[in-house]
Amino acid sequence: MAICLGLLLGLPILWASANPFELDGPASTRGPVDERVFRRLRQLGISPAHPCSDAVFVRRAFLDVIGTLPTAQETKNFLVDRNPDKRSRWIDRLLERDEFAEYWALKWCDLLRVKAEFPINLWPNAVQAYHRWIRDCLRENRPYDRFVRDMLTASGSNFRVPPVNFYRALQNREPAGIAQTVALTFMGTRIEKWPQTRQSDLTAFFSAVQFKKTTEWKEEIVFFDPSKTQAALSSRLQWTAKFPDGATIALSPDRDPREAFADWLIALGNPWFARNIVNRIWCWLLGRGIIHEPDDL
Repeated sequence: MAICLGLLLGLPILWASANPFELDGPASTRGPVDERVFRRLRQLGISPAHPCSDAVFVRRAFLDVIGTLPTAQETKNFLVDRNPDKRSRWIDRLLERDEFAEYWALKWCDLLRVKAEFPINLWPNAVQAYHRWIRDCLRENRPYDRFVRDMLTASGSNFRVPPVNFYRALQNREPAGIAQTVALTFMGTRIEKWPQTRQSDLTAFFSAVQFKKTTEWKEEIVFFDPSKTQAALSSRLQWTAKFPDGATIALSPDRDPREAFADWLIALGNPWFARNIVNRIWCWLLGRGIIHEPDDL
């Protein structure tokens, strides 16, 4: 197989080996993720697989990063490249291509329920705006914490403020339904398994999210309604909300509690946020999460 590929691409046959799918010699660690994986393999008594050959790698890298096969010329250029860091360099190049944003936007659109028709019914205008925003965030390499905070705290028209479609794309728009979807999407947690008081604590952060229609066809406004928090306060000047980790925060009735929750969620050291997205990306790349299912940490 390797010899045939070399002939087709006009390459010298020197790179062909007895096993065209693997490199000779054991795999070595190339970063902290590898070190953790190798340590776990040693605990389980499993020998690491040999590194894949360049011919296998270039195909896998293109498919995983941009969702397409390399051209014959791209394959030839990679195989004749003698730079010892060529794999990392080629991955960086793929991440800069437009196809990366287009391909990975599809994965995010699936997770975020970007769908025009039943059962989500975002309708075409909102779907186009939401999809374009997700794709542009990937293209500009927007940090993940900013990406999520923009969605959680968004208010405005679903046609003109694309991230508000996170709330429009929920089948259950009641505060409890919003809390369940937020936890499932960004924490990898099914709060239906939590005690009722803990569920109610998380639900309170979304108790003032409201929706209203406009005169434009299928347009809808998502907004924070302070009267919802004021009604719960009666004569008090502040109300206390409790985060999933048990920490509390005092909020004034005119502050959108979604902002407080978003800031807590994306804070450094949060035990849910980073590991959830790492697990999802691992699942997208390898077909199975480190913890499986990826939305049930």
